[in-house]
Amino acid sequence: MTKKLHISRVAGLVVWAALIVLTAAPLGALDLVDVYSEENDDGAFEFYVDSEHRIPVWLHLEFESLVNLETDTELPFRGLIEPGTERRRLFTLEPTQRSGRRGYSISYSYARGDPREVEHNDDHRYFLPFEHGEKFRVSQGYYGEFTHYDENTYALDFDMEIGTPVHAARDGTVVEVKQDSNIGGPSARYDGHANYILIRHEDGSYGNYVHLKQNGAIVSPGDEVEAGRHIGYSGNTGRSSGPHLHFDVRVPQKDGRMQSIPTQFIDHSGETVKIEENRFYYAYHPGGEPFEVVLGSELRDEDFADHADRVERTDSIELRTEQVDHTYVLFIANGFEEEMEVELSIRKQGLRSSRSLPLNLAIPARTERYVTLLRADPEASRLQFTPRIRYKPSDS
Repeated sequence: MTKKLHISRVAGLVVWAALIVLTAAPLGALDLVDVYSEENDDGAFEFYVDSEHRIPVWLHLEFESLVNLETDTELPFRGLIEPGTERRRLFTLEPTQRSGRRGYSISYSYARGDPREVEHNDDHRYFLPFEHGEKFRVSQGYYGEFTHYDENTYALDFDMEIGTPVHAARDGTVVEVKQDSNIGGPSARYDGHANYILIRHEDGSYGNYVHLKQNGAIVSPGDEVEAGRHIGYSGNTGRSSGPHLHFDVRVPQKDGRMQSIPTQFIDHSGETVKIEENRFYYAYHPGGEPFEVVLGSELRDEDFADHADRVERTDSIELRTEQVDHTYVLFIANGFEEEMEVELSIRKQGLRSSRSLPLNLAIPARTERYVTLLRADPEASRLQFTPRIRYKPSDS
């Protein structure tokens, strides 16, 4: 959360400009800390802070400009503000001359927790933040061009429909919940409108679950949660190009930011993995029921080499596809009562074939055979393919 406040004095008139709130997505939507000033009879300004937060916060405050005013403290001002603070004096701005223009421009931000005491356990293995045995695609990873920069550099976005259960990635204490928003969109005007859950971990880091649906939290501040616990439902609130869950782990900084950090996770096999953009991942919660793992990225031509299903007579050649993640498995069925020679060519966009095209196959009567795999290019924004089939009775 960053705030800017401007004040100027001209010919004895105090003019207050509008309060500008700049929100660093996805945090900052809850306005729990307030810095304000009061002018005394000597023309000096006393600065105070209130905090409604349930945990300590680290305040960073600086002046972008000072005109004929000086402080009685070192700048930038930094310090820990305890929970429930009311009217704590911070410092005073004293006039440097008795007449003339006076004014200031101030900005401040605050981080959750005490940055001096945080030491993230980089060896910790996080659960993927959804239900055990479920699989979702990472649509935006580290350094994602849309919104993953600055504080959000090490964030992960998981494509999921609105209302998908969200689960805790690590044990911790819920410290913030926002769930009143019902708006979202891709522009910066939606910053600050994201619903979220913030969970503090024992090492002082925070799990950040963002873009939840309206009234989509089933935990409250103060709740203790275990890794894998159902905590809410995904949505599309705040700055978002479509329904998804934003997750990151962040730590407080002395400049008042909450900086996301790299993390590692447990994959479906129980191994440690670093999550990559455009890949699909299953959540595995140790102790959960076994589940079948089918990933399109791991399918191979050899997996279907023996495929030869019997089909009904249709007197036609038909192409059938199965989609696994962003991989398409293609089959051709010969519905004639005689063997057919089939040629398959494909016009495709954003896809690669596992076998050289065009393909020529001899398909026995009333038999379906496997043809090829079409895989999405990692950088593709659109996936499309148009098959063309030619066939004739086999010469044999």
